[in-house]
Amino acid sequence: MTVHVIDCIEEFKQSHRNWNKIYRSDSEAHAFLSWPWLNEYLPRRERWLILAWKHSSAGKRYDAFLPLELATSQDENTGIFVDEILMIGNHGTGRTGFLCAPGLENEAADAFAGILAAENWTSIRFDHCGQASARLDRLLGAFSDGTFARVDTADEGERIDSCGRRLETVLLRTLTGRNLHDCLNHRSLGLVLERAVALHAFGDFDGAEAGYRQLIRTVPGHVEARFRLAHLLNDVGEYDEAEHFYRTLLPTVPNPDDVLHWIGDTQMAQGFYRKASKTFQELLVRHPQRGAVRYKLAVAHLASGRRDAAVAAFESFDDVLSDDTNHVLCRAKAQEILSRLKDVAGMGEQDGEEQHDQKGQPSLSWAPFGDEPSETAQSFAARLEKSGQPLLSPSLPPGTSARLHAGLQLFRFKGWKMKH
Repeated sequence: MTVHVIDCIEEFKQSHRNWNKIYRSDSEAHAFLSWPWLNEYLPRRERWLILAWKHSSAGKRYDAFLPLELATSQDENTGIFVDEILMIGNHGTGRTGFLCAPGLENEAADAFAGILAAENWTSIRFDHCGQASARLDRLLGAFSDGTFARVDTADEGERIDSCGRRLETVLLRTLTGRNLHDCLNHRSLGLVLERAVALHAFGDFDGAEAGYRQLIRTVPGHVEARFRLAHLLNDVGEYDEAEHFYRTLLPTVPNPDDVLHWIGDTQMAQGFYRKASKTFQELLVRHPQRGAVRYKLAVAHLASGRRDAAVAAFESFDDVLSDDTNHVLCRAKAQEILSRLKDVAGMGEQDGEEQHDQKGQPSLSWAPFGDEPSETAQSFAARLEKSGQPLLSPSLPPGTSARLHAGLQLFRFKGWKMKH
């Protein structure tokens, strides 16, 4: 026995003759399972699939068809995205079911149940008008092994079909309230990504994070979800985890220098100034024209207490001929900071002379030191604070692009957006 999944309209059209033959022989066939009706209906739906079953794998024709739709929503309490399977015909018609050649109903139901058990979904819904259907009862009965529960839908209110008849609803849901296998249905990946991005843009970080993490759990190599989750973590101040996700992307993207720039930013945000200076120095070797990178390198040197290296980096703007807007803005800011540094250094010399008189030795030293604050760095920071000139983390000049690239769309992989 073989079950094939039809999920594109072109393939559905090829089943025309096969479909009509079964339709004419099936006692439970109805208009909403007819090929003409589905041929009009399916192109207007975003995500649908038809399970096509062959009793004999050697045969060319199918013996049963089960048309289904997929709906995706986000749980308001947990933020987790869940997928629901709907039988086509649920939308106000009260007619559901599947087509099958006479005498093969039980075998077809068992085969369809096996395929559905391998799909990722949280609930499956059947709306009907009360007609008895042994094949549907057998299909539903396959999901009563303790993983699923039949849910009372009374709180949804009475459902009426287009002819005024009361609809009976059977809703099966996983006991966990999550998709089977705790993963998204692969047909939902594009939709969940779009919704997570929208939530992120509107400031719903918890909802967006849940979506991004589900995408990564379902497809560990999902590049865009990893990028966007790293950005979100950066937005909410989880810089260490953001850096981790950026690093996992380094070997997967066409231009890792863009990712490396983000890593440098997260290192600065964590106070790892020596590490950040190494990152920006590596970038600057390959991108000497990038004023933002040169500026950040100088700031990292300054924040880590390496005044001479910072001064050299700020002064190095004069060695680069560039009319790039970022370079021009950063060069002007560098000149301003160099002037302020001289004033602070002068104040430091005065303080050093005073302490020399008191203790017999100077207190100011610019020997390199690590990321942890040392007495030298603290002394320098104190003088900066006293001078009213916060130079340890000077911001980029207004109008300067903080990164090497225009935005995340450079890493948008259309392959993750599936048609159905």
